[in-house]
Amino acid sequence: MKKFLFKSLIIILLLILIFLLPLFYPAGIAVYFRLLLLILLFVESLKLFKTIFINKKINKIISNAATFLFSIFVIFILLEAIFMFIPRSHSADYTLASKLWYAKYWEPINSLGFRDKEPDNNNPVILFVGDSYTAGHGLKSVNERFSDIVGKELNKMEKKYTVINIGKPNLDSKNEYEEMINFLYLTRIKPSKIILQYCGNDIEGVATNNGLIFDGFKPPHGMNKFLVLIGSGSYFFNYLYFLYPREYLGLPYVTYLTNAYKKDNILSKHKNDLQLFVDYSKKYSIQLIVVLFPFLTDLEMSEAMYLNDIVNFFQADNISVINVSQLARNIPVAERIVNMNDTHASRKINHIIAQEILKKLE
Repeated sequence: MKKFLFKSLIIILLLILIFLLPLFYPAGIAVYFRLLLLILLFVESLKLFKTIFINKKINKIISNAATFLFSIFVIFILLEAIFMFIPRSHSADYTLASKLWYAKYWEPINSLGFRDKEPDNNNPVILFVGDSYTAGHGLKSVNERFSDIVGKELNKMEKKYTVINIGKPNLDSKNEYEEMINFLYLTRIKPSKIILQYCGNDIEGVATNNGLIFDGFKPPHGMNKFLVLIGSGSYFFNYLYFLYPREYLGLPYVTYLTNAYKKDNILSKHKNDLQLFVDYSKKYSIQLIVVLFPFLTDLEMSEAMYLNDIVNFFQADNISVINVSQLARNIPVAERIVNMNDTHASRKINHIIAQEILKKLE
């Protein structure tokens, strides 16, 4: 009896560790430690099953039922072991698969913290500034980004330019400007051209500073806490749950941004931040090209919310604008985005944008 209780306690402790570990350490070396825990769980469970249902004579119906349940348990362990190594990007980086994706594909990282090679200015510099769209969220290789495609095409044409990408996820327009100024100060690089990427969430910083705060992505109120724990601590169930879009991750945020663009004081201050790029480029005689992204799953909504107004803002200052909404209009939604959960630009859209940038540069 004591041996039975001891083995049961070990199994319970292993299960607790297995489900808690991803909450704190979802990627990296912790994945291999969790794999070891799963193996130990399987071994200990098999020993306990053998002790109770094989080494002793038990009613056949009970034995068959126990064998069936144990088989399901073993399948779950196997699926957990498999899905710990299946990365998949997500717009909100909310999922375990997305954290695995970042750990595997978010490289190279240079000494300044950008997903790019070490910067140099041996040739005239084209500086790409922006957020996750510029950094290449959802793209497995930096070679698939519009910045790197531009650099590659310029090399083919034997035009001596150095392309530098200082895009970072989760930056708003003011943050992007500050990142750019800090980068130029540290490197003493003087770009000949700046490509600024814009998306609808770039207003969020100004909105937050003016009292309009987004509460974050939260599961629906009343969702069972035990199921939330299981879904958060299991790579398999987490992957299945987020395999299809969840409205609570998107609709409240769209409503939040819509309100932000409707408030004149917020929009005015946001345009002041954008004006910083315009003034800087004019002061130092730098060609500025702005790549304006819609929310790629709903072009019409994006145009009504912010896109048309921001296009007019830059064009009023004679700034070259690339309206991605127009470029993507005849492309199916599934081909515009990385996947149904990650609405960042696909390789195809990045390639099209790169061609448009090359035209503007010429």
